[in-house]
Amino acid sequence: MKIVFVQNFLLESSGLPADDNLYPHLGLISLIAEIEESRHVPLLYDPMLQLQRGHLVLDSSIYDDVAEQLLQTEPAAVGLTALGCNFIAVVKIARRLKQRRPETLILLGGPHPTVLESPIMTKFADFDVLVRGEAEETIVPLLDALDSKDELSAIPGISYRDGPRVCRSTMDAGVMDVDRLRMAAFHAYPISELGLGSMRVEAGRGCPFHCTFCSTATFFGRKYRVKAAEKLVSELKSLNNTYNITDFSLEHDLFTVNRRKVLEFCEEVRSCSFSWTCSARIDCVDSELLREMARSGCRGIYFGVETGSSNLQELVKKRLDISLLAPTLTNAKEVGIDVTTSFITGFPDETFSDLEATLDCLDRCHRISPTTTCLQLHLLTPEPGTALYEENKSRLLYDGHISDFNFPTLAADESAMLRGNPDIFMNHHFYDTKLPRKTIVGVTSIFPSLCALGGPLLRVVMEYLETTFSTLVFTILSRCERQSITYQKVFRELLSLINEKRAGQRLVGQLVEFAFAHLRALQPETKPNFQNETNGTERIMCLADEATFFRRTFDIPRALDQINDGMGSWHSISTRSKTHSFVVHRRQTTYESRTLRIGDNVAEILDLLTTPRPKRWILGKFPAADGPATSRAIDDLLRRGVLRECG
Repeated sequence: MKIVFVQNFLLESSGLPADDNLYPHLGLISLIAEIEESRHVPLLYDPMLQLQRGHLVLDSSIYDDVAEQLLQTEPAAVGLTALGCNFIAVVKIARRLKQRRPETLILLGGPHPTVLESPIMTKFADFDVLVRGEAEETIVPLLDALDSKDELSAIPGISYRDGPRVCRSTMDAGVMDVDRLRMAAFHAYPISELGLGSMRVEAGRGCPFHCTFCSTATFFGRKYRVKAAEKLVSELKSLNNTYNITDFSLEHDLFTVNRRKVLEFCEEVRSCSFSWTCSARIDCVDSELLREMARSGCRGIYFGVETGSSNLQELVKKRLDISLLAPTLTNAKEVGIDVTTSFITGFPDETFSDLEATLDCLDRCHRISPTTTCLQLHLLTPEPGTALYEENKSRLLYDGHISDFNFPTLAADESAMLRGNPDIFMNHHFYDTKLPRKTIVGVTSIFPSLCALGGPLLRVVMEYLETTFSTLVFTILSRCERQSITYQKVFRELLSLINEKRAGQRLVGQLVEFAFAHLRALQPETKPNFQNETNGTERIMCLADEATFFRRTFDIPRALDQINDGMGSWHSISTRSKTHSFVVHRRQTTYESRTLRIGDNVAEILDLLTTPRPKRWILGKFPAADGPATSRAIDDLLRRGVLRECG
């Protein structure tokens, strides 16, 4: 039996795919490793990769196109995995598959289906089999039975259809011993072709804690497991030997809970000269452990702090001592480990003082090291199988807001489907809260735009405005009252605040405009790229919508480098020189922004093309002897994505 597994759709909040989401789904390639030892044939399909390559378009046609691409591989079965944030996409793909080829078996697994097994199988008849929990010991017996058309009742951990009935096997699948897992089938993903220099590797499973908002323990269980140091390091070495990868992300929600296991790993990996990152709680590391981790190659740690309010820490049973945060981040900085501090807002009982405490906590994190600290603030997502959801599911509301954890709606019928099924699409809903919804959404909408400045420049802005992070956020929020909060609006209000100060505003204002240009370059295209010919011969072109042109200004990139490197005070940066020109644009082949330094001739071309012009008209503005060089420059700008052909 041939089975094609489909990876998750994961998008940035802008609606674009992110290059760092191009990696093999660890759960699926673990299943593929098991299947490869059987008579069955597994394949891996990544819609994100197809989107990045231009083989898919992110609109309502995408589900039809995904289904068509999958069926071209002629599978007997398609295996879909689902998170709550993208389950709408999974439902749509399954429906398109069944419409086109009803005999194709649709298997469903992952965290969301595991918890919502009964309502999903009842409401969505396109899924033939639902696999609960960890499936490495289940998948091959299941495929054997499906291939032979045998009875499925003996397969543990599944729900399946028997005619019109939905049946459920009486036994659950076991919790895996992670040291018995085969090495995941990384070869199923085009790692070499993509030139990936970093790779995620599963380090273990399970969480022993009881946070009321988190569903990790529901899926993986509370049995905390970390791979033995020898096994984990051997997998890293194998990836290094095969793909020359030296940078790894160890995937485990709480890697450092077992101190002995971490120290064993550090000892085993130290001689490899690899770099690696992990996730941890601030109360599960100390200065000595951080030092040993840094010595063995740890370059980054993700800390889920969630809230800066001690009262809320207790209510949601995270139960972190917030006083540990500053010394932990300071210790990490001293040994050369970057940190990400992640917070959440939108808890049902959260008050304004709780939100202020979170923003103040983010401010303190930022002040410890603007260069090495990444800040995150997310909107709380209702998760099935959590205590918080069970307590508040009758208080779910829907307003259609798409957060950074939710897949966007692409078709007209999707909002009604989300609204009408809160018991399945709760991730697209929100809890009724003490704080006004517009405050919570506003703060989480403003936050990423400010962070897009980069830590050092954000610090400069706050010093220049003589403000704190929470005051800055709430000031912008008050100025955006009664308006939708977009990144453009956030930057306009920020520049307005800077301009009101006047003294020194040229430096700070232009640095902010430059950061804004990079964010603008990453936004979805608003106009199509036409392949246009006027009168059958002339090409009309103009500056790309996502490109921003800076002409005859001070050396902005160098000034930012000085700020980022901490080379003296930003007050000492001169803005007198006006001899530099740049264009910020999005690269054609990847979703990245780029700064292109340009000379006077190219700057003149871009000046002329702020209005759509024929190429021949542009060439006529330069001496005939410069014609070939000018033509090549225009073609190069088109290739880079600085210019576009337009109608």
